[in-house]
Order: sequence, then C-alpha cells, then structure tokens
Amino acid sequence: MRIISENKLVKFWTADARQANAKPSLIQWRDVVRGAAWRNPAEVRQTFGKNVDFVQSDNGNPLAVFNIHGNHYRLIAAIHYLRLHSQKGRVYVLRLLSHQEYDENNWKREL
Repeated sequence: MRIISENKLVKFWTADARQANAKPSLIQWRDVVRGAAWRNPAEVRQTFGKNVDFVQSDNGNPLAVFNIHGNHYRLIAAIHYLRLHSQKGRVYVLRLLSHQEYDENNWKREL
C-alpha cells in the first residue's frame, strides 16, 4: 500500500518530546502497511487484529483507527483498497491523536 502522507508520522513524533516514544511503533506500522496489498477491511483486520477498528465519521466516511504504541495513540486513516492486482492501494493518514484526544471525538465531526 502507498501511504499518503508519511511525513505526518515524522511530524507527530518530532512535534513534542512526549510523543517521541511513538516513533518505533509508527515505523513498524509504516513498514507493515507498505508491504500490504489489502482488498478489503477483513484483510486489514487479518494484518492488525485487535489493533484496528473500523468506524464512520459523522459525515459517513469510512475510517480505520489503528492503536499505536500500546494503545497510547490512535492513527486515523482512510483506506482505498486494491481494485486490480497491478494497482497499489492507498492509506491516507488523516490524524494522529493521543488516546485522550481521540476519546473527545472532535475528529469525528472534522473528517
């Protein structure tokens, strides 16, 4: 899968010293996603197990929420799955939030 935009990951772990602990987990997430070729949510679930949930924003947009760094952070993404084997799907990184920020649910109205 192609990740749009990977620089959001780097910005997250460099923006605040308290978030630097997320770097190894985000690098691992990035590497797994880069090597994936998902055709549907079931394949994402097969890859990440209980560390991914599928939700809808208040606007009805389907989103994937990944647990990062032992559930301390949430990565919210939109996934455009593979349509043909020759194409590369895309994962759009929309938000990286602390668990507390995620629980406030402001992101649901914004996405």
